[in-house]
Order: sequence, then C-alpha cells, then structure tokens
Amino acid sequence: MLDGLRQNAGSWVIKILFGVIILAFVFAYGSGTLGGKGGGVLAYLGETPIMITDFQSRLRRELDAVRTQMPGLSNEDISQMRIKDRVLANMVNSTLIRQQALELGLAVSDAELQKRIVSYQVFRGKDGRFDTGIYRAVLRGSNMTPADFETGMRQDIMAEKLQKYLDMTVVVDDAEVRDFFQYGGERVAIDYLLFPWEDFAAEVQSSDEQVEKYYADNQDRFRRPARATLQYLQFTPQALSGVQTVSAEEIKTYYDTHQDEFARPEQVRARHILLKLDAGAPEAEVKDVRTKLLRLKARLAKGSTFEELAKKYSEGPSNATGGDLGWFSRGMMVGPFEEAAFSLKPGEVSEPIRTKFGWHLLKLEDHRDEGVKALAEAESDIRSSLAEDKAADALSDKLDQAIGQIIVGDTLVKVAEGLGMTLESTGAMTKDMLVQRLGIDAESVQLLFDLETGKASETPLSIEGGYLLAAKSKFVESTVAPLDEVKGVIVETLRREGALTLAQEKADSVLTELVDPAKAKAALVQYKAKLATSKPFARRGLIPELGMNPELVEAAFAGTEGQWLDKSYSVGSGYALARLVERVAPPEELWERQKELLRTQIQQAKTNEMFMAYLSGLRDKIELKVVQPQLLEN
Repeated sequence: MLDGLRQNAGSWVIKILFGVIILAFVFAYGSGTLGGKGGGVLAYLGETPIMITDFQSRLRRELDAVRTQMPGLSNEDISQMRIKDRVLANMVNSTLIRQQALELGLAVSDAELQKRIVSYQVFRGKDGRFDTGIYRAVLRGSNMTPADFETGMRQDIMAEKLQKYLDMTVVVDDAEVRDFFQYGGERVAIDYLLFPWEDFAAEVQSSDEQVEKYYADNQDRFRRPARATLQYLQFTPQALSGVQTVSAEEIKTYYDTHQDEFARPEQVRARHILLKLDAGAPEAEVKDVRTKLLRLKARLAKGSTFEELAKKYSEGPSNATGGDLGWFSRGMMVGPFEEAAFSLKPGEVSEPIRTKFGWHLLKLEDHRDEGVKALAEAESDIRSSLAEDKAADALSDKLDQAIGQIIVGDTLVKVAEGLGMTLESTGAMTKDMLVQRLGIDAESVQLLFDLETGKASETPLSIEGGYLLAAKSKFVESTVAPLDEVKGVIVETLRREGALTLAQEKADSVLTELVDPAKAKAALVQYKAKLATSKPFARRGLIPELGMNPELVEAAFAGTEGQWLDKSYSVGSGYALARLVERVAPPEELWERQKELLRTQIQQAKTNEMFMAYLSGLRDKIELKVVQPQLLEN
C-alpha cells in the first residue's frame, strides 16, 4: 500500500489520508515521540538503544497472537495482562543474549540460518520442498517481513547456542534420574465413598420467589449479545486474483525460467494400518499388538482388501480414507516407516513396523522417480501464483480507489460495482463470531460495531495478506432473555446447586464418623455398599472413576495408607470421601528403557533454570533506562 501512496502522493484523497495518519500518531503517542526527547528510542539497555519501531512491531505481533488464541478478551482484559511490559522484557533478554553470545564468539552463520528456516514443514509446498512463495505468504499472514522473521530466528539460534554453552556445566547423577523416574511413574489407588448430587435432588424445591431472585441477580448469564450484519470487501492478492488475466505465454515463460520450483523429489504413495502403543509399553503388550497386526496381514491373503481393514481397524487419523497417506518424499515420515516405504515395490505389504506411535502395517500404492513436473501439471498453480502477483501489485491502487469513493459518500455496494469485486456479507454475528469470521482483532470488531448503520469504514482493517473495508448493514442490540424463556434453566440450576450442598453436608457428616475411632467401624458397615476402589492413577489429576480433580489427586499421593483424607472433594457428579489404599511403583523394566530420556529431560530443565538465572544476573548488572514511559502505559 505504501508504494501506491508514494506514487500518488499528489492526489487530494492521499493528502487527506496522510493528514489522518499524522493526527493518529500525535494523539496516540504525543508529538514528542516524533522528534522530541529520545527520538525513536524507547529505552536504553546500558548504551544499547531499544527502538520504538521494533517495540511496536513486536507488540503488534504479540497482541495478534493473544487475540487469535483468546478472541473473547476485552481491551481491559488485555490491559491487565501487561503485554507491553512482557514485550519489553523479551527485547531486553534478546539484547542480553546477543551481546553475551557475541562476547563468547557464538555467531550464527547465514548457512545455519537458512538450514533452520528450510527445515520448517509450514514453509514447504505439496512436493515437500521449501517454497519461497509460501514462506512469504505465511509471514505476511503473521504481520512479519522476512527480515523480521530472520532476525528473530537468528536470535533464537544464538540463544540455543548460549544454552548449550551453559549446558556443559550441568551435571545430572543417577540418583536424580531415579527419583524423577519414581516420582513420575508412581501410581496410587484409593477407596472412595461417592455422594452423587442426584441422590439429593428430590429434596430440593425452588419457589417462584427464588427463581425470580436468581434471575434478577444473574442478568448477565441470560444476556443475548449484540449482533451486527456486515458487508465487506477483502483486498488481498487471493481476493483480487480472479479479475487478473494471465496469458499462456506468461505461464510458459515462468515455467521455463523457474525450473527449480517444479523439481520433484522421489516420492511414494502408501496406505497404512496403525495400532497405537505407548513408547514405554511393557514387552508383553508390544508382542501382543504386533501379533494382532500379523493376523490382519494374514487376512489380506484370504481376500480382504487393505483399504477395508484400515477403515475398520486402523487407529490413525487416516482410517477414514482407508489408511491413505497420499504422496510423500523422504524426510516427511519417521525413520523406520520411511525406510520401509521406499524399499517396497507397488502392491507389496510390509512386515509390522515399530515407531514411536505404535505398530504399522504398510502397503505401497505407487512410486515415482525424481524429476520435473510437466507444464500441464504445473499450469494451474502457476496461473494462480501469477494472478496473485498481479493482484498484489494492483492492491494498493484498488484500496486507494475504494477509500476515495467512501470518503466522497459512495456506499460499499457502489464501490464493489465500480471495482468489479464481490461484496460479501457475514449475516448476523456477535463480536466473537466476527473475530473468527473476518480474522480481525477484537478492537477492530468494536470499531465496526460502532459504525452508523449503512455507513462504511473509511479506515482499512488489517487481515491476513491484506486489508478489509466493511459497512454495518443491520444491528440488533444486546437484550436479556425473558424470564419465561429461561425459567426451566434456572429451576434446574437451583436444583443442582441445592443438591450439591446437601451432598457435601452428607459427605462431611459421614467423614466425621469415619475419623472417630468409636464410630468408624459402624460407619464402614453402614456404607459398605457405597465403598468402591479406583484403578491406580498417575499424578496428572484424572481419576478414571471420579473425573478430574488435581486437589484430590495431590492429597491422595500425600496421604497415608488406610487413613481417610481430611475433607470431602467436589467431583463431577457430587462429593467424595477418599483414603489411600495402595502405592504402585513404576515397572522396573521401564527403567532401562527410559532412564536416558529422563536424564535428557532433567538436563534440559536444569539448563533452562540456569539460563534464566544467568539472564537475571546479567539484567542486575546493567541499567535499563526507559525514555518514553508513556508508550508502556497499559
């Protein structure tokens, strides 16, 4: 867009836009940030400046990431997260890491950087090779330039090297590994008495007065969010590519001059049947699953097809398509699986293959040698790519033209007609729904909600790969659902809450008897029918029979065998009392298989801890002086 602005800076529309942009900077940051004290510097770390532009770029990416992960957050929620402070702290850490790495001679070569970038699967095309176009598109969607990404990646590699340097001083002895193995692998079982809330539900009755009071006290729970219907135009290379003309000559020229892009490595197409198995499974279980797979292979000789067996028995995500994995090249699958796939001939079925996922049976469907895609095969992709390139060149002019029409009063419908573009509509949607539909942040959605009905936004909103202009065509205010509509929900809520209270009171009453030596025996006899024993469970917080309750799990592991825990615990269906009945040590056969992996994990954890302490020490030795504190206000 900036290229378009520079080329057309003489037009009155562009002058208006630049006036708006300058005012926005003045109101947002104050005139001092454009040329006053501190200039373009946010802070000094010692004598090293931290630039405002770098800070704002990182802040924008961080905010985009937060809003993508948690689209329902309000501006107030985001302010409380103190993201600006976090971004500055990360920039300080990056600067310290870079300085220390350079002092130690831990540079990152261009070759190292390139190797790391091309290793990322997300940047590869359908043929499994690094694709420059995809690389730039992915970064564009994350509001990053290649220079930004490569700078950040270089710093990440430098940090890894510094961590490895510190790692040489970390020692992990066998006793530590053994303790970690014992702690992580230990399981416990409990006796429990469950008091389901449903057993007490019949005792709870709600009066009309209680229902009305609950309704009055909980209006927000029954509020229907406001909804807006938006019409919008997308200004992206993809959206504008449909109106671009690409000639056969252009396609042929591109194909002839970019042969390296159409090079195709050796590839195979295969199907597989996966029977899942944990990496640390006991040997007996490993043999049992392998035997099941051999039985399936035997059925192939009796007339069953590989596809139907995969649909019925495979536990992998490809089971719905008969185990079809499509075409893949070397480096895309785990080692043993890949080795088998490239050693088979089309139509052959492998012996069982063991990987970290479990046992696989593999059938090779087809094989093609390394070569270059034919023009006919590549034509569609080339046409799309060239059309998007042309659209990207025209994007700024199209957007400027649209903004100019809106400023002089044209509707978005008329803008779309004039540009030959398709005007899309969202239908009635809440703010959260619009964040997902349009790919914009919550703040931008609020701007659209605040528009007058029928009026288009004069400010383009940033979306993945380009911009968006929108108009609000309809709006429905937020309302509270009438009592008659939600009365049933309220009655059920009050019934459950009241029953849970009774269940807890009953559990606490029984616990008083169980811990009283004079009453414990009689209480156990009375509640013998309700007493149950759980299967052994780990420290992850889940008890299969009772559900997720980390507090109960922690108490069980800390408990003494035979003694009731000192309180009742809320579980999904009510309240429970529990006592520890058994501790189960991890199988000794796992020790030899897992100890080196555990040693590596402990080493990494200790290295990370040392690294953070090392950074903290560096920060304590150097002054951070913020010269533009107003930019850090949340």
